Amino acid sequence: MKNFIVTSSLLIAIILFVSLQSYWNGLVYFALSFLIILSIYWIVIFILQYINDYYKSFEEDFKLYCINLINTTNLTTNEVNNNIEEFKKKFKKSLIRDKIIDITKILIAVSVIISCIISMTII
Repeated sequence: MKNFIVTSSLLIAIILFVSLQSYWNGLVYFALSFLIILSIYWIVIFILQYINDYYKSFEEDFKLYCINLINTTNLTTNEVNNNIEEFKKKFKKSLIRDKIIDITKILIAVSVIISCIISMTII
């Protein structure tokens, strides 16, 4: 809910300053500044989610992965426990796609910031 409130209030400010641009062209800088603030906010949110998903809750997610393996295949608990390092490698490989998506989100937000800064210098 907090993300929605922050994002919507910043978007309203951006839309307001862009719509008032016809009265004074300097308001575009305010709109771009609020867009930079919005991007920085989402970069922080995405980085915190990335750290939480792949580092803090890794062991818990790995346990759920092992339980799912045991339930869906013919593996036993002893087989999984004996080859725990091999299954950790497989689990890390299964996370690569999700990690790439999360890193791409961060890079898109960074590119928005860079494009805003470039457009501020050109205007």
